[in-house]
Amino acid sequence: MFSISNKHEEFFDYLMTNAENFHRGALIAHEVMEDVSTISMHLKEIVKLEHTSDKTNQEVIFKLSRVFITPIDREDFYKLTCQLEDCIDSLQGALMRTSMYHVTEAPKAAIAMTEQIVTMGEELKKIFSFLKDIDHNEAKLMRHAERLNRLESEVDHIYRQEISRLFSGDETDLLNVIRWKDILGTLEEAADHVETLGNTIKEVTMKYA
Repeated sequence: MFSISNKHEEFFDYLMTNAENFHRGALIAHEVMEDVSTISMHLKEIVKLEHTSDKTNQEVIFKLSRVFITPIDREDFYKLTCQLEDCIDSLQGALMRTSMYHVTEAPKAAIAMTEQIVTMGEELKKIFSFLKDIDHNEAKLMRHAERLNRLESEVDHIYRQEISRLFSGDETDLLNVIRWKDILGTLEEAADHVETLGNTIKEVTMKYA
């Protein structure tokens, strides 16, 4: 049965839950880069987080087909929840690669990148706490979404510098170059997904606030 409701606040709660999952995943990634010996323990947790987020996303999609919600329409809500899941997937991918490649120590660049991604997770939690009352939080939403853009630029800067270093000729371990090109690329992809989500949030804010 299709229902019409002025608000379905549980949808905003789903977004908040997955924003918290992303933030936790970012913290896990950062902890692993600081101490790679913890990868086995943390990998189990991030896989569980990804499965939980995927289940939440599927529940959102199922329920969206049955309701009409405001103040954000179903298509935009669908885009937000799918893009948020992409962010979590990329974090899991980075840690899976860290495990598969038998990494024993992370470069400073990886630690710096995950530190910025943790901050992006903090910003996402703030954003989704404001989204429920979009009419009164337009300025806050735009400000925090803009900060996501700046943080992504910082991650991209660290990534480009480290890739340049890896291929400068100073790094003589070819396997290490291959490992970290892939892992860092996946971390940079996670930041890109967050920036894309931030841009969608700005679009949604301008559309409905």
